[in-house]
Amino acid sequence: MASRKPKAKPVSRQSVRHQSHSHPLRVFKAKEDDETVCSGCELELTGQAFKCTKSDCDYLLHKSCFDLPGETHHKSHKDHPLTLLYSPPDDESVYTCNACDQYGSGFTYHCSNCKYNLHVGCASLPETILREDHEHPLTLLYCTSCKGREDTTFICSACDETVLEDLWVYYCRECDYGTHVYSCAAYEDQESNEEEEEEEEEGEASTSPASRIKSLMKAQDEMAAMQLEARIMNDANEAALDLWDQPKRRYYW
Repeated sequence: MASRKPKAKPVSRQSVRHQSHSHPLRVFKAKEDDETVCSGCELELTGQAFKCTKSDCDYLLHKSCFDLPGETHHKSHKDHPLTLLYSPPDDESVYTCNACDQYGSGFTYHCSNCKYNLHVGCASLPETILREDHEHPLTLLYCTSCKGREDTTFICSACDETVLEDLWVYYCRECDYGTHVYSCAAYEDQESNEEEEEEEEEGEASTSPASRIKSLMKAQDEMAAMQLEARIMNDANEAALDLWDQPKRRYYW
């Protein structure tokens, strides 16, 4: 009688827990071709990450977002510490970031006293960056250089749009040159490109300043598009209800 082969034992994958999610998470290697987004910072997911063990749940986290401290002291808000929230405050579906004035629906660093919110991506922006089209490094400012000056507005040197005085900018004082902190600042320099190639060879996530800013820009554009679509659908539904409520005219022949 032929002997049966023993059944292979299922491979056990170590799982971990995170306070932001009800299901266990497992280690996951994300690739750029996957086009996945981190559920925490809402930026493009690449490199070492965590994924929900449930097949029907698409919850994903960067390892860096998994390891975020629960509280931070940020230079932009010196009066109070900022607490990490895993969803928008006050049971809202979105919040507005005080750094870039863009919406967010994932993690935020929050001050309940001042109603101050930061994207976790903005909270970790580098203090200086390089642009290919400017000879000097740009320094991160937590308000524009025009704040408090009457009849003076800050114009982004890259896109020529007005920047509100309380928003963050990257700025060169020597040349009076400054940009938005997200899309207009996303210029790679040769050194950061070489660093990214080395990191990819080692299997680590791409964490250059320009990469983070580009991912932030992409996520914010997608969020804005979703909100616009929802607003259009809501307006269409309201218009349909108004039309339904109007008195109907009867015609007699």
